[in-house]
Amino acid sequence: MQRILAPVHSPRIFPPIRLWRASALTACFAASLAQAQGADGWSTFPPSSTPAASGVPGGPSPSSSPEAGKAPAPPPPTVVSTQERVLPGGEPHTPSTLGNAWTDPKNLRHTASASGGVGLLRVAGADLGPPRLLRFSLTGEFFQNDSFPVRGAAHTRTTGSFALAYAPFEFLEVFTAYTVSANTNSRASPNLIQSLGDLTFGARGAKRWAPGLWAGVDLRVMTFSGVGNQDVDRYAFGFAPRLIATYDVPEIRPEFPLLRAHGNLGFLFDGTGDLAGSTPLNASEEYGLGVNRYHRLGLGLGVEAPLRAFIPFLEFGLAYPLGVESGGLIAPDGRTVSSFSAAQKTFTLGAKVTALKDVTFSVGAELGLSRTVGLGVPATPPLNFFLGASYTVDPFSRGGTTKIVETVRERPVTVEVPVAPQTVQVSGVVLDAKTRKPLPGVLVMLPGAGLPPVATDPQTGRFLTYPLPGGAIRIAIQKEGYRLVERDITLVPGQHQTLEVTMESMAQPGTLTLSTTAQKKPVAATLRLRGPRKQELATTPAAATKLEVPAGQYLVDVIAPGYLAQTREVQVAEGTAQALSFDLKPAPKKKLVTVAQNKLELLQQVQFTNGKAVIQANSQPLLAQVVDVIVRNNIQRVRIEAHTDNQGNPAANLKLSQERAQAVATFLAQAGLDAARVEVQGYGDARPIAPNLTPRGKELNRRVEFIILEQ
Repeated sequence: MQRILAPVHSPRIFPPIRLWRASALTACFAASLAQAQGADGWSTFPPSSTPAASGVPGGPSPSSSPEAGKAPAPPPPTVVSTQERVLPGGEPHTPSTLGNAWTDPKNLRHTASASGGVGLLRVAGADLGPPRLLRFSLTGEFFQNDSFPVRGAAHTRTTGSFALAYAPFEFLEVFTAYTVSANTNSRASPNLIQSLGDLTFGARGAKRWAPGLWAGVDLRVMTFSGVGNQDVDRYAFGFAPRLIATYDVPEIRPEFPLLRAHGNLGFLFDGTGDLAGSTPLNASEEYGLGVNRYHRLGLGLGVEAPLRAFIPFLEFGLAYPLGVESGGLIAPDGRTVSSFSAAQKTFTLGAKVTALKDVTFSVGAELGLSRTVGLGVPATPPLNFFLGASYTVDPFSRGGTTKIVETVRERPVTVEVPVAPQTVQVSGVVLDAKTRKPLPGVLVMLPGAGLPPVATDPQTGRFLTYPLPGGAIRIAIQKEGYRLVERDITLVPGQHQTLEVTMESMAQPGTLTLSTTAQKKPVAATLRLRGPRKQELATTPAAATKLEVPAGQYLVDVIAPGYLAQTREVQVAEGTAQALSFDLKPAPKKKLVTVAQNKLELLQQVQFTNGKAVIQANSQPLLAQVVDVIVRNNIQRVRIEAHTDNQGNPAANLKLSQERAQAVATFLAQAGLDAARVEVQGYGDARPIAPNLTPRGKELNRRVEFIILEQ
């Protein structure tokens, strides 16, 4: 393997840069062809040509009269059926997807990526696919730009990558990749920059941790040779550990049947920065030779959609340089640029074509998102096209699909036509109307037939009636928790009748038990329910109140004379019992909150910790009365407005007022008030009600108001 700067119509300024690498990639395969079973070797019938019954040439034909003393020759056997079946192990491992449905799970192909291992173009996948398959890939890349990596520098790059991956087990994959590239840049001297081979060895371990989720680790080692000579005394290595994950959305969310997501996160410890030695490299040479002077943090994200005949995919990649000096990187024009602006960032749009058996083609474009160039970090090309092909083979299979053709022959015989049966049986399946799943234990009855009912199968939901006479009958389908289904059908003797019946489930009511106490003693109160059922009722101290209500979300208000009203949300599930208890607090003698026109009048101010949005403890009884007034007056929506005086920065005052309004809303929600009934708004010091010239005026301006929006 060599990295070479070769002159092309330009004088040599510094010695050519050459890299050495001796590598050998060999793979041996063994495939055996299974012997197909004979087409009719198992048939117990004689061959199709049969000699005359007499055994003498010229004997009488089958049409001769029986009185002639000669038995007629039996007629030749006829073919009844022909069936093809595939021997186990001979199924195609990556068949063509052209004839599949658009959402068929078999549309997915696991192919080797350009960097080695199963994945997209550069993002690795954690789902390693079927084991014991050998995957090859060959990927070519090309881009050309008139101003890259610096303005006025015409650059052309061609790259070829060969990758090989093998998964001996479901949880382990080993792979290797070999890459060569050639770069021509008008600002480099010499113009031609060649990288004659980068070699990667890696292993990947992953497993399925949960439905639809695979995760594991990817470890790979890269080799880089010396620059400026052809000796083997100077070389460098790279090491890239990273975490990988794949999430298959259709396993968890069938409503998104075409989305698979991949994620990679890790580090790349790169030793290429020391290869050039004292030879100064410009931005064009750093890119052409792939010389990085910094280790990198790598992030890769990708999604793909397995469709019929092709798989579109998207990728995002980020390689962030680590250990950059605090001043940043130096641009080719001498400016200082940040590490993030010069970091390699790419976005890829591509597709895999899977219409051919065992072969997958990849095509697309990689868009560079970084336009800033910093020395020490190779530049990102603005647009890079790629075209590749992947081939999958099973070295231990029979070498392809092995079929057996089975033929059944039968000698025709003359039989009497039986009289058509006078009875008929009805078969069918019973499904849940919502889930389309089979229902076990469903009773299938025949009213008036005098026959006992039959039940559906526990696994398949299928049933079969007793033999029935022809004519019109009624079938009744019954199961507890479902609506009764009746069907009228007409039976024809000799013709089997098949039915598919769907049953709608009946919602089971829930039980809501309500109790009201004060200081642990029962008290009478008025309860107000709002939700799937609206109801108002009075409780007695004698016992708790039990209600059967439809399942759903309810808002329960409790109002009792002499006590502060309370409200609570409760979720009642279908067929379950839910208990809800209220411990009422005595109402204070002095009312601090009243309703006046479109707002709540407060005789006291809500007090907060100075400069903070923390409600003081002495204001909590006041807010309890606010809840009482809202519940008793059945106020549907209120807006909490908070104000400050003019002390401090106006922006800080606005932020503080918004936080204080939200703190009051949070207190009301914790007291049971539905958060959807409350809005918050902070005005800072923009709406004073008194001059901010005296302490009293500032105190009046520091206020919280409750505006009634809907009643």
